[in-house]
Amino acid sequence: MLFRIFKYSVKNSLRNKFLSLSSILVLTLLMFFINILVLLDDVSYKLIDGINSKLTISLYIDEKYTKTSLEVTDFVDDISKENKDIVVEYKTKDDILNELRLKEPNLVKILERSNPLPDTIVLSNIGISEYKKINTLIESRLYLLANDESQEDYFANYTTQYKKIEDVTSVLEVLKFWLNIIIFIFVGSIAIIIYSIIWNFIYYYRDEIYITKLVGWSNVFIYWPFVLQGMIYSFIAFISNIILFTLLLNNLNWLFGHIYEFSFSNLILLFEMIMFMFVGWLSGYFSSKKYLR
Repeated sequence: MLFRIFKYSVKNSLRNKFLSLSSILVLTLLMFFINILVLLDDVSYKLIDGINSKLTISLYIDEKYTKTSLEVTDFVDDISKENKDIVVEYKTKDDILNELRLKEPNLVKILERSNPLPDTIVLSNIGISEYKKINTLIESRLYLLANDESQEDYFANYTTQYKKIEDVTSVLEVLKFWLNIIIFIFVGSIAIIIYSIIWNFIYYYRDEIYITKLVGWSNVFIYWPFVLQGMIYSFIAFISNIILFTLLLNNLNWLFGHIYEFSFSNLILLFEMIMFMFVGWLSGYFSSKKYLR
């Protein structure tokens, strides 16, 4: 029975080769653009994550506290408990002065007389999704930090540092949101196109369909060839899209592979195939149920 349904689906598709070919081409381009958007989302996240891995947050400790102060040790422990991947490093003013001596020896000659540099807690390897949690934790201990009340944008202010990082993560969140909206619109367009294609086939062959009903054909052999036809269009378009997208990735890696390696998860491709096949089935089903009453 399944073979017969598949046979009629293929037969329906070949009856109007131009409509079938043009529809598959449009579906292929939509799926191709969806893959480009998914790739763009992945690349933007990895690039920002790569930049983020090199960023650090420097917390300048008030001179009233030292490395052994209970408040400081509790604070460091709380950060480590929040996320074990975060690297927490306490640097005394002498450590910072020695590091500065390697970069700016002339400046150190002036500073080492009194060493005004504060002790510093340096946080690194913070995941993008972890900043808000860490921010909440730090803001509950702001009394530990040194601050220059005369300047709102004083570089030692933790709030100033976090604001700059938050601006970057906000851009990523907005980009991800709109990419998802556009992808959703494209998937909806695929559903509408398949729905319209099946409706066109039903309309042009309505007399033949009416005759098959009169001679006693069951609904399975009337509805399901059109449902399967929608799935066939989705599958062929998906395979065509994969071929184009693979060529694109190969060319991008050939041109920019020394800077960044473009890749695409097989799991995402599998999910896309299932999703597009389901959309094809759903659109074909609803179109045939509506117009084959």
